[in-house]
Amino acid sequence: MIAIHSHPLYEPLNQLAALMILSGGVLYAYAFYDLHQHGALRSLWRRGLVRGYQIFLFLSGMAILAAALLSSLDQLADVLFSAHMVQHILLTMVVPPMLLFGVPSPIARAVLSRKWLRQLLGWITDPLIVFSLFFLNLYVWHIPDVYEFALQNELAHALQHALFFYTALLFWWRIIDPTHGWFPLWDWPPAKWVYLLVAAPASYILGTWLWGSGRIIYPSYALLGGLPDQRLGGAIMWVQGWMFLMISMVVFFRAYHPEHEQV
Repeated sequence: MIAIHSHPLYEPLNQLAALMILSGGVLYAYAFYDLHQHGALRSLWRRGLVRGYQIFLFLSGMAILAAALLSSLDQLADVLFSAHMVQHILLTMVVPPMLLFGVPSPIARAVLSRKWLRQLLGWITDPLIVFSLFFLNLYVWHIPDVYEFALQNELAHALQHALFFYTALLFWWRIIDPTHGWFPLWDWPPAKWVYLLVAAPASYILGTWLWGSGRIIYPSYALLGGLPDQRLGGAIMWVQGWMFLMISMVVFFRAYHPEHEQV
């Protein structure tokens, strides 16, 4: 049986996660402070290169990340598979896009001002490479023995969450491209739509396996949630596929709207 700690923040690895989240917020605030100190913030704001909604999205994304990792949801995920799937949806489908949309292009370009860094990120976020990384990571962690090991080992569990989050950041990078032009997704108008459309079946396949199995796949969840909880977790994986489809539709209609202009 999985042990439930009194509060997630009492765990050393969660304290490290809290420190990293706090550091991310501080660095984000410092970037704006630096723009202000150099007299550029007001000009960028007037030109629409820095917008209020971006600050809201970034800070909200950080708050949701903290809630996913450091709130009672993390404790609930120890005993309910469906809660664990909600946690993973937040780490892969909700927080990464919010953070990337929340970074103004002048800040993104300043961070990536060094050529070698742009080249490295460009290679890692190559569509075929990052697509394979994202879904290979997703499927490997759901192999029963690997999943059970992560539940029983705090370090492996922290690594699982870190890989879900960071591979998702890379996956969404080419779709959102905070630099507004430095990392295009192929020179083909429907590329982003196809990229997201192809991503949906991978989530549906995993969700169908979890939902349709007539036995408990992960024994650690057998005591409380059992098979109904596992099926609910599979349905939540379908939600991930549905989100890929819905976002792909938005991307498609945005790309082909007569008034749309590429950024």
